[in-house]
Amino acid sequence: MHYEIRGSDSIASANVVNVDDAQVAYRVQGKGPAVVLVNGTGALDVHWGHVIEVLSSQRTVISLDYSGSGDTVDDGGVLTLEKLARQVVGVAKAAGAETFDLIGYSLGSVIATFIAAEYPKLVRSVVLLTGFLWGGDSGLKLQNDLWLDLIRTNHQAYMRLLLFSGLTPAFLTNLGTSKIEEMVAGSTAMVNWEGFARQIELNLKVDIRAQAQRVIRPVLVIGGAQDHILNSPQTRALADSIPRALYKEVDAGHIVLFERADEFIALATEFLFQQHD
Repeated sequence: MHYEIRGSDSIASANVVNVDDAQVAYRVQGKGPAVVLVNGTGALDVHWGHVIEVLSSQRTVISLDYSGSGDTVDDGGVLTLEKLARQVVGVAKAAGAETFDLIGYSLGSVIATFIAAEYPKLVRSVVLLTGFLWGGDSGLKLQNDLWLDLIRTNHQAYMRLLLFSGLTPAFLTNLGTSKIEEMVAGSTAMVNWEGFARQIELNLKVDIRAQAQRVIRPVLVIGGAQDHILNSPQTRALADSIPRALYKEVDAGHIVLFERADEFIALATEFLFQQHD
């Protein structure tokens, strides 16, 4: 299947591949070594900002909507890391990538770590942005339980909470009230709320402590110095659990791709290009 979807600034060509019970939508842009982007909870291509544009100038950038988001259609069942990992790998193969680099954000970092451990022959290197190891951490569990409560009762309140906890106070002040309300309204309209709830339920079940120790590929972990969504040192713990992983921080909240996209791009591209020298 083939159709067109509209991104933030352009129209990207989209395809669908069948993986297990799902019709998984994905996009391919650019030329060069393949890099696969793995979204965070509830996220879409638009949440990468201009990351795709920059990377696709020198790379084949493969992005996808895994189950619960965007244009992917599945049976509505319970999500597992195994299922979402198969979707990412299935998309990469459908796009013609025999091997690839992975960039994962938040829940996408969890999925990327899982793939690097379970499919090591396919993965060249990995960049993990604000990821975590274990959804049973008390602070992270409190966060996700609150998200589920708000998703069931008040979508706009959830979006306001996400911006409040995901961005730094200085950045919110600079945005101003009218821009914040515009973002709340726009984001509320984009979300697949039923699928979002399934992804948050997966957040609560995450445990990749064993997989992280088995990753053998080069890994860069990037944390947000003011990340209050991962309100324990989970991202640093993820880096410490992966053999020989590098750890960097940017002065941002959890939503690094909105606050400090250029800093993230600089760190990620420098690391990825070093792996191909």
